[in-house]
This record gives sequence, C-alpha cells and structure tokens, in this order.
Amino acid sequence: MPKSMAMSGWQTSGGQITTMDPSLIALILVVLLPIGWLASEFHDNRGIRIILGVLAIAMSFFVAFVVGSLEQLRSNTYFGDASKNLIETTVTELGAGNSEQVLDHLKELQGKYHPTYETRAGYKELVDEYVAQFTAEDAEQ
Repeated sequence: MPKSMAMSGWQTSGGQITTMDPSLIALILVVLLPIGWLASEFHDNRGIRIILGVLAIAMSFFVAFVVGSLEQLRSNTYFGDASKNLIETTVTELGAGNSEQVLDHLKELQGKYHPTYETRAGYKELVDEYVAQFTAEDAEQ
C-alpha cells in the first residue's frame, strides 16, 4: 500500500484497503455537510436543501455532544487523580501516627480551596502542595 494512502486514514488488512477511520469520516462530514447545504441553496431541489440542512444542524449537535463528553472525561481525570493523591497521602500519614499534622494540613487546604463553577479552583495544585508538605516533612525526619 502506498505511504500516502496509509497516512490518509484508510484502514488496511493484509494489504487490502477495507475501511476508513471513523474519526476521519466524521471530520469530512463536519466540513462537507455545511458546504453541501450552502451549495444546495443555489439549486431548485428543495428536498436536498432540507435534508442537507437538517444533517448539517444534526452534525453540529453531535460535535457539541462529543466535545462536552470529552471535557467531562478530562474533568473526571483531573479531580480523580488529585483526590486519589489526597486520600493516599492522608491514609499513609494517619497510619504513621501523624494525625495532628494531617489535621493541620487539611485545615490549611480547606482554607485555601474555594470552589467555583468557573474554574477548578486550583484543586490539583492545592492537593499537590498538601502531598509535598508531607514529603518534605518525611525527608526532614
């Protein structure tokens, strides 16, 4: 198979071209449907104009849904990873008998954390700072 075809998004099986990458198909549709809709406005076939218009609008809703879903996954990863670190460090330090230090650092974290709907309020950074305080204390001992 030519290198240009391999880079174009076509899937191969044993040297035979079988299917096209679904994300490439979606990208082509996102671009071509609105262009086709616009071009159909200059022709007399009303049915094609309506079908292309509905498909172009539906595709825009689909793209918005996918982008929203990806953002949700990104947020889950962001908060999940930070919460895992917070819990692991807290459990480890409580197990080591450092309950007073844990309480002090958690109160400090609580004072710094101000959640908002606009941003993530530096949650991961604050948790990283919390974890680093214990790492530094452990290194001193």
